Amino acid sequence: MNRHTTAQLQGIVASLSEHIDVLRACGLREARELLSIAKLELQMRIYGISDEELRAFCEAVERQRRARVTGKVLKFTPRAKNRKSTG
Repeated sequence: MNRHTTAQLQGIVASLSEHIDVLRACGLREARELLSIAKLELQMRIYGISDEELRAFCEAVERQRRARVTGKVLKFTPRAKNRKSTG
């Protein structure tokens, strides 16, 4: 995506944010949610986030939320450690 298109989309996102605030103040939840979805779609395009990446992120957030609610401890795969050998 070229800089001009990105700048245009960022302007639309900013405008949508303002409209979303107005809809929130007016109590128009459904209209606010529709504009929020449009805003998310544009932000995904701007930052190159795929549907799969968003889905994986949402699933991870949901797992963490459920773990907090149920008190379960999440198990994460440990990272490989980069240790220098001393000797």
